[in-house]
Amino acid sequence: MKKIFYLNILLALLFITISCENERTIYSLTDTAEASFPSTIVNYQMVAEDGNKIVVELWRGNTKGAVSVPVTITNNTNGVFTPEKQKFDFADGESVAYLTFTYPSIADFGGERYQIILEIADEVASPSAIKKMTVSAQRKLTYQSLGIGTFTSEFFEESWPQEVLKAEEADFYRLPDCYYNGYTMEFSIQDGKINFAKQPMGYVHSSYGMVSWHTTYLEYCEIDGKTITLVPDFVVDAGSFGGYYEVLELP
Repeated sequence: MKKIFYLNILLALLFITISCENERTIYSLTDTAEASFPSTIVNYQMVAEDGNKIVVELWRGNTKGAVSVPVTITNNTNGVFTPEKQKFDFADGESVAYLTFTYPSIADFGGERYQIILEIADEVASPSAIKKMTVSAQRKLTYQSLGIGTFTSEFFEESWPQEVLKAEEADFYRLPDCYYNGYTMEFSIQDGKINFAKQPMGYVHSSYGMVSWHTTYLEYCEIDGKTITLVPDFVVDAGSFGGYYEVLELP
């Protein structure tokens, strides 16, 4: 009886072990590069000392042998940034490879921002890899104060003195601590048109969280001498508050 009892216990333990093994995910070592980008997004501030190039990294976990990792490049810069090749080349033993993008003279840039998306295939990536990375590149701008102007907000129904900063290199403007301390609002003027990106303005709605400027009504923005009318749509994740006329009187 004892032998039968012990045998039953062993069979039960074996069944439990097999059941657990079926639920476990096991990653076996392979000969792939086990590659990964270092982050999902990387920002480059372009300066003259860069020699008209930006350099992007790819990492790998398996450093055995020399290997080339192809990369898919979605380049929406209208040919401004040119990749030297379409792959990352690792020498034997190297854990980091580099890909260089070249661009024209930095003097040709204003403050516009460019984006390039790089992606590697699943079969060359490690199980926990970052397989896609967005490269954001912008000329580094030097801002100086123009003085104190007046900001009139239809959203808040009030006006206040507002410092205005302008980049030396282009018609890019910053309004430090515009609505709330710590939140700088930015816009640019290009070819006589006002542009601005979606950006948090500091007001936190009690139910929906942070409110941001959005670009829904750019066609209503206008410049009249020193008066700049910005018409952002104030948005949260759940919706928007409609377009409001925010007026800046330059110093």
